Amino acid sequence: MLERMRAVIAAVAMGGAVALCGAVALPAAAGAATVTAPSDLAVSPSPVIVATGAGTPATFTYKSAEAGTARLLDGSGRAVALATGPAGSGAYSARYGFTFRDEPGAWKLEVRTGGGTATKEFQVHWNTGLDFAASPDVADRGGVVRLSGTLTYGASRGYAGQRVYLAFKPVGGSYGRVGWVTTDGRGRFSADERVDRSGWWRAEFDGTTAAEPATSDSDRVDVRDAARRTRVTGFDASPDPVRAGGTLRLRGRLEIGGGDFWRGFPDHRVKILFKPDGGYRWQYVTSAWTGDRGFFAADVRARTSGWWRAEVEAVTGATGSVSSSDYVTVRAPRPVPPPAADTRVIRFNAAPEPVGYGRYLTFRGALQVWDDGWEGYGHQKVTVWFKKAGGSWHYVKTLRTNVSGKFWGRTKATRSGSWKVVFPGDDEARRSSSRTDWVRVKH
Repeated sequence: MLERMRAVIAAVAMGGAVALCGAVALPAAAGAATVTAPSDLAVSPSPVIVATGAGTPATFTYKSAEAGTARLLDGSGRAVALATGPAGSGAYSARYGFTFRDEPGAWKLEVRTGGGTATKEFQVHWNTGLDFAASPDVADRGGVVRLSGTLTYGASRGYAGQRVYLAFKPVGGSYGRVGWVTTDGRGRFSADERVDRSGWWRAEFDGTTAAEPATSDSDRVDVRDAARRTRVTGFDASPDPVRAGGTLRLRGRLEIGGGDFWRGFPDHRVKILFKPDGGYRWQYVTSAWTGDRGFFAADVRARTSGWWRAEVEAVTGATGSVSSSDYVTVRAPRPVPPPAADTRVIRFNAAPEPVGYGRYLTFRGALQVWDDGWEGYGHQKVTVWFKKAGGSWHYVKTLRTNVSGKFWGRTKATRSGSWKVVFPGDDEARRSSSRTDWVRVKH
């Protein structure tokens, strides 16, 4: 036994390690602690979504026996050093504000200490926007609607080369994807789809490793049965010639298609228009209503030679139509017209302001004429004009005043700019223009 103990003591003195009695190990040297690598690396929020120019702050945490150093690496290898600080219970933290100047996609948090290096991957996404419109709002069954819009990301940049899905929800149903398109170099897309039922259309973007998913607002399209054709037959203005101040009788028949035959279209309004000899535009004169068999007639006072015709506006289920023109000679010196009266356009307003891209912009106002006092000028056409900043005026559409001289209309807004309404004048009244109204369009 003594000899064995001496052998053990000698072995220890020589730095060897043996087991005493085959069961008890010698204690480790004092001060020899194990140093571990950083752990529990975390990123909040994850993914980091940059939605505004102000950016999005993110917090990075990890556990370690010492602070060490921390940095961020983007997909191209660019490094961003982080200033770390204690967060309690052996934890450390750092913060960094991501903006649109930072590259979206895969990033890495890297922490180094005396115990080693640890990393954690996370995603940085930019927000996306999806403008969308379906046109026209009302389409014939079996007809085509144009679906168009723009996909943007980050600071309203067009997102090129991305797949955008087109989805449809019928009345009483749910959304289902019907196809997809690829955005062009400016993030724009468009497609034509044939329709057979009413419902809502929208665009959907599934997102990428650099951008968030997005779903556009819905745009409803109502589908109707194709309108039947109408026609005005037998239109005649008589007598011809007629004396100045005499009565001119205008007559004809309005018919509507019914399969392989035409029949009279009853209880429908027919407008009578006149264009003087040498004139350039048709003027509304009066209206007539069709009888049970579609015939109509109206008497007017003959004043000057010119052309007469009948017009019918489109209604639900029926198209509009125009008759042939009939020239009538008035035998009398052309009377000297009275001095043209002054006109003015009042209370013109384009609303709402601001308006979303592709949303409707509504126009209201009133046209007045001077006749020993201002009064509403009814049954007149006024035109709507638009001018973008730094541009020139462009014609948009024509509206008609009611019996009180008021007008109303709307159009879809696509860009910011100024609006105005112009009355071109006629034989009895002078031209006038409304004030301009500037409207901002939000994208």
